[in-house]
Amino acid sequence: MNLQLVTADSDSTLPSREELLEKHLRMLKRRNASPHTIESRKGALTRLAEWLGDTHLLLVTLTILEDWQDSLNVSASAIGTYTVHVRSFYKWAEQQGLVTVDPARHMVVPKIGRRMSRPITEPDLKDALLASRYDQTLHCILLLAAYCGLRAAEVAACTVEDFRRGDSTGGAFLTVHGKGSKDRVVRVPVPIMAELDVLNRRTGPMFMNGVGKPITADQVSHWASRFFQGLGMTYTLHKLRHRFANRLADLGTDVRDIQASLGHESLSTTTLYLAANSRRAADSIDKLADDMDGA
Repeated sequence: MNLQLVTADSDSTLPSREELLEKHLRMLKRRNASPHTIESRKGALTRLAEWLGDTHLLLVTLTILEDWQDSLNVSASAIGTYTVHVRSFYKWAEQQGLVTVDPARHMVVPKIGRRMSRPITEPDLKDALLASRYDQTLHCILLLAAYCGLRAAEVAACTVEDFRRGDSTGGAFLTVHGKGSKDRVVRVPVPIMAELDVLNRRTGPMFMNGVGKPITADQVSHWASRFFQGLGMTYTLHKLRHRFANRLADLGTDVRDIQASLGHESLSTTTLYLAANSRRAADSIDKLADDMDGA
């Protein structure tokens, strides 16, 4: 497949959208990008291409890209994600000589304010786990998020072979395939492993969708969100991961161990997960006033 240099005055035959995306996604695979990253990149570029209509991806200007940004009726965080994917695509296109100037270089990425962690409450988690008993696969997905801290993409990537039985107790150690193709190992408590064993998976993907294929990260995320909505709750699966971090902190776990368990590169990211939990700080502050009676 030969993709030719495109300039504003070029009469060259442009590659089809499918050819262009295929070439770009193959590059991501060579870089060993995660399946979730590849799927997200494909989704963002497909969304842009559909909005452009008859305008080719390689013949856009910054103004056109900014108009596309303005048309997005999603959260600032989602717009930021789409923008990063689009900027990466056009940077690659310039490196490949497909465009003479990167039109996305000066696209503005929305500034996202510092968001407080809002983990699922313990009573709500108890109710959700009870309600999910009708579907063992969903039940196990919730357990891995709440008690092992897995993201949706990490749940989708789980295979039977990733679980290593640690001892005779029935628990296990799970190799988690995290963001940026960075693996980590987390403990799977005995009761959680017992629930996973009910799935009776012998080899291959741990979680399958309704048509017998490995579940995707988006399917995991949407499934959990719809489930919570059905219960009248506003949580996402990620809020169970936040709960995992906060419960570890409540038990006195060192913040750097929590960072490792979550797979965060930056300690500051981990502290954001713990920001909403004021119980620990409140207990310490209360102790400052223990001697007030004698004042």
